[in-house]
Amino acid sequence: ITGLYVNFIAIDPQTPTTLYAGTGADGIFKSVNGGQNWSVINNGLTIPGVTTIAINPQTPSTLYVGVYNGGVFKSVNSGESWNAVNSGLTNLNIATLAIDPQTPTTLYAGTWGGGVFRSVNGGDSWATINSGLTASEIDTIAIDPHTPTTLYVTTRYGEAFKSVDSGESWGALTIEQTNKSVRFIGIDPQMPSTLYAGV
Repeated sequence: ITGLYVNFIAIDPQTPTTLYAGTGADGIFKSVNGGQNWSVINNGLTIPGVTTIAINPQTPSTLYVGVYNGGVFKSVNSGESWNAVNSGLTNLNIATLAIDPQTPTTLYAGTWGGGVFRSVNGGDSWATINSGLTASEIDTIAIDPHTPTTLYVTTRYGEAFKSVDSGESWGALTIEQTNKSVRFIGIDPQMPSTLYAGV
Protein backbone atom coordinates (compact mmCIF):
# COMPACT_ATOMS: atom_id res chain seq x y z
CA ILE A 1 0.00 0.00 0.00
CA THR A 2 2.99 2.29 -0.56
CA GLY A 3 1.94 5.76 -1.66
CA LEU A 4 -1.69 5.46 -0.60
CA TYR A 5 -3.36 7.80 1.87
CA VAL A 6 -4.23 5.61 4.87
CA ASN A 7 -6.94 6.99 7.15
CA PHE A 8 -7.32 4.12 9.58
CA ILE A 9 -5.73 0.81 10.60
CA ALA A 10 -7.57 -1.89 12.58
CA ILE A 11 -6.11 -5.05 14.11
CA ASP A 12 -8.01 -8.32 14.50
CA PRO A 13 -8.30 -8.68 18.30
CA GLN A 14 -8.05 -12.48 18.17
CA THR A 15 -5.48 -12.81 15.38
CA PRO A 16 -3.22 -9.75 15.64
CA THR A 17 -1.25 -10.61 12.51
CA THR A 18 -4.40 -9.79 10.53
CA LEU A 19 -4.67 -6.06 9.78
CA TYR A 20 -7.06 -3.88 7.82
CA ALA A 21 -6.18 -0.50 6.34
CA GLY A 22 -8.77 2.00 5.13
CA THR A 23 -7.57 4.46 2.51
CA GLY A 24 -8.81 7.83 1.38
CA ALA A 25 -9.48 6.89 -2.24
CA ASP A 26 -8.60 3.23 -2.79
CA GLY A 27 -10.83 1.33 -0.39
CA ILE A 28 -9.72 -1.38 2.05
CA PHE A 29 -6.55 -3.43 2.17
CA LYS A 30 -5.90 -6.54 4.27
CA SER A 31 -2.74 -8.19 5.54
CA VAL A 32 -2.59 -11.63 7.16
CA ASN A 33 1.12 -11.50 7.97
CA GLY A 34 1.51 -8.48 10.19
CA GLY A 35 1.67 -5.93 7.39
CA GLN A 36 4.39 -7.49 5.26
CA ASN A 37 1.99 -8.01 2.34
CA TRP A 38 -1.36 -6.43 1.53
CA SER A 39 -4.24 -7.23 -0.80
CA VAL A 40 -7.21 -5.09 -1.78
CA ILE A 41 -10.63 -6.31 -0.52
CA ASN A 42 -13.17 -3.99 -2.15
CA ASN A 43 -15.80 -6.46 -3.40
CA GLY A 44 -19.12 -4.66 -2.91
CA LEU A 45 -17.54 -1.49 -1.54
CA THR A 46 -18.99 0.97 -4.02
CA ILE A 47 -17.40 4.12 -2.56
CA PRO A 48 -13.65 3.86 -1.88
CA GLY A 49 -13.14 6.73 0.59
CA VAL A 50 -12.83 4.78 3.86
CA THR A 51 -12.62 6.90 7.00
CA THR A 52 -12.91 4.32 9.80
CA ILE A 53 -13.00 0.58 10.51
CA ALA A 54 -14.62 -1.33 13.40
CA ILE A 55 -14.16 -5.02 14.15
CA ASN A 56 -16.59 -7.13 16.17
CA PRO A 57 -14.42 -8.13 19.17
CA GLN A 58 -16.28 -11.41 19.72
CA THR A 59 -16.62 -12.38 16.04
CA PRO A 60 -13.75 -10.66 14.18
CA SER A 61 -14.92 -11.97 10.83
CA THR A 62 -17.64 -9.31 11.12
CA LEU A 63 -16.33 -5.88 10.13
CA TYR A 64 -17.79 -2.45 9.52
CA VAL A 65 -16.29 0.43 7.57
CA GLY A 66 -17.44 4.01 7.36
CA VAL A 67 -17.02 5.94 4.16
CA TYR A 68 -17.42 9.59 3.33
CA ASN A 69 -20.66 10.24 1.45
CA GLY A 70 -21.43 6.52 1.42
CA GLY A 71 -22.49 5.49 4.90
CA VAL A 72 -21.59 2.16 6.51
CA PHE A 73 -20.62 -1.09 4.84
CA LYS A 74 -20.56 -4.47 6.60
CA SER A 75 -18.69 -7.70 5.96
CA VAL A 76 -19.39 -11.02 7.67
CA ASN A 77 -16.54 -12.89 5.97
CA SER A 78 -13.41 -11.01 7.01
CA GLY A 79 -13.70 -8.47 4.22
CA GLU A 80 -14.17 -10.85 1.30
CA SER A 81 -17.40 -9.03 0.41
CA TRP A 82 -19.25 -5.92 1.62
CA ASN A 83 -22.85 -4.73 1.76
CA ALA A 84 -24.18 -1.26 2.55
CA VAL A 85 -26.12 -1.10 5.83
CA ASN A 86 -27.58 2.40 5.76
CA SER A 87 -31.26 2.03 6.65
CA GLY A 88 -32.16 5.05 8.80
CA LEU A 89 -28.84 6.83 8.27
CA THR A 90 -29.93 10.28 7.15
CA ASN A 91 -26.31 11.46 6.93
CA LEU A 92 -23.84 9.27 5.02
CA ASN A 93 -20.66 11.19 5.88
CA ILE A 94 -19.22 8.75 8.41
CA ALA A 95 -16.34 9.98 10.54
CA THR A 96 -16.08 7.28 13.20
CA LEU A 97 -17.57 3.94 14.26
CA ALA A 98 -17.59 2.29 17.68
CA ILE A 99 -18.84 -1.15 18.77
CA ASP A 100 -20.22 -2.05 22.19
CA PRO A 101 -17.61 -4.57 23.42
CA GLN A 102 -20.13 -6.52 25.49
CA THR A 103 -23.04 -6.44 23.01
CA PRO A 104 -21.39 -6.08 19.61
CA THR A 105 -24.68 -5.96 17.72
CA THR A 106 -24.90 -2.43 19.18
CA LEU A 107 -22.74 0.09 17.36
CA TYR A 108 -22.48 3.83 16.99
CA ALA A 109 -21.69 5.99 13.98
CA GLY A 110 -20.44 9.56 14.28
CA THR A 111 -21.11 11.68 11.21
CA TRP A 112 -20.03 15.01 9.80
CA GLY A 113 -23.28 16.92 9.83
CA GLY A 114 -25.78 14.46 11.29
CA GLY A 115 -24.48 13.87 14.79
CA VAL A 116 -24.53 10.36 16.26
CA PHE A 117 -26.51 7.33 15.09
CA ARG A 118 -27.02 4.03 16.89
CA SER A 119 -27.83 0.55 15.64
CA VAL A 120 -28.90 -2.25 17.98
CA ASN A 121 -29.12 -4.92 15.29
CA GLY A 122 -25.69 -5.09 13.72
CA GLY A 123 -26.24 -2.22 11.33
CA ASP A 124 -29.55 -3.41 9.89
CA SER A 125 -31.17 -0.13 10.95
CA TRP A 126 -30.04 3.14 12.53
CA ALA A 127 -31.59 5.94 14.58
CA THR A 128 -30.27 9.35 15.64
CA ILE A 129 -29.30 9.88 19.30
CA ASN A 130 -28.48 13.57 19.48
CA SER A 131 -30.40 14.86 22.51
CA GLY A 132 -28.12 17.35 24.28
CA LEU A 133 -25.48 17.53 21.55
CA THR A 134 -24.86 21.09 20.41
CA ALA A 135 -22.78 20.14 17.36
CA SER A 136 -23.49 17.71 14.56
CA GLU A 137 -19.92 17.21 13.30
CA ILE A 138 -18.53 14.26 15.28
CA ASP A 139 -14.84 13.38 15.26
CA THR A 140 -14.52 10.48 17.72
CA ILE A 141 -16.62 8.14 19.85
CA ALA A 142 -15.25 6.27 22.86
CA ILE A 143 -17.06 3.56 24.84
CA ASP A 144 -16.38 2.65 28.47
CA PRO A 145 -15.27 -1.02 28.15
CA HIS A 146 -16.63 -1.95 31.61
CA THR A 147 -19.87 0.04 31.39
CA PRO A 148 -20.71 0.34 27.69
CA THR A 149 -23.77 2.47 28.37
CA THR A 150 -21.25 5.26 29.08
CA LEU A 151 -20.06 6.97 25.93
CA TYR A 152 -17.94 9.99 25.05
CA VAL A 153 -17.81 11.99 21.83
CA THR A 154 -15.71 14.85 20.55
CA THR A 155 -16.82 17.27 17.86
CA ARG A 156 -15.09 19.11 15.05
CA TYR A 157 -15.38 22.29 17.13
CA GLY A 158 -13.34 20.88 19.99
CA GLU A 159 -16.22 20.09 22.35
CA ALA A 160 -16.60 16.90 24.37
CA PHE A 161 -19.82 15.25 25.53
CA LYS A 162 -20.72 12.31 27.76
CA SER A 163 -23.71 9.98 27.86
CA VAL A 164 -24.52 7.46 30.59
CA ASP A 165 -27.58 5.99 28.86
CA SER A 166 -26.22 4.60 25.59
CA GLY A 167 -26.53 7.95 23.85
CA GLU A 168 -30.15 8.69 24.71
CA SER A 169 -28.97 11.99 26.22
CA TRP A 170 -25.69 13.90 26.29
CA GLY A 171 -24.07 16.43 28.60
CA ALA A 172 -21.10 18.68 27.87
CA LEU A 173 -17.77 17.98 29.54
CA THR A 174 -15.51 20.74 30.83
CA ILE A 175 -11.85 20.41 29.92
CA GLU A 176 -9.58 22.54 32.11
CA GLN A 177 -7.30 23.70 29.33
CA THR A 178 -7.46 27.36 28.33
CA ASN A 179 -8.01 28.02 24.62
CA LYS A 180 -7.68 24.36 23.70
CA SER A 181 -10.04 22.22 21.67
CA VAL A 182 -10.55 18.54 22.41
CA ARG A 183 -9.80 16.34 19.40
CA PHE A 184 -9.71 12.91 20.98
CA ILE A 185 -10.74 11.11 24.17
CA GLY A 186 -9.04 7.91 25.30
CA ILE A 187 -10.24 5.62 28.10
CA ASP A 188 -7.97 3.63 30.41
CA PRO A 189 -9.12 0.03 29.70
CA GLN A 190 -8.41 -1.11 33.26
CA MET A 191 -9.64 1.99 35.09
CA PRO A 192 -12.27 3.55 32.80
CA SER A 193 -12.86 6.40 35.23
CA THR A 194 -9.49 7.70 33.98
CA LEU A 195 -9.77 9.58 30.70
CA TYR A 196 -7.25 11.30 28.48
CA ALA A 197 -8.08 14.22 26.23
CA GLY A 198 -6.00 15.09 23.19
CA VAL A 199 -6.11 18.79 22.41
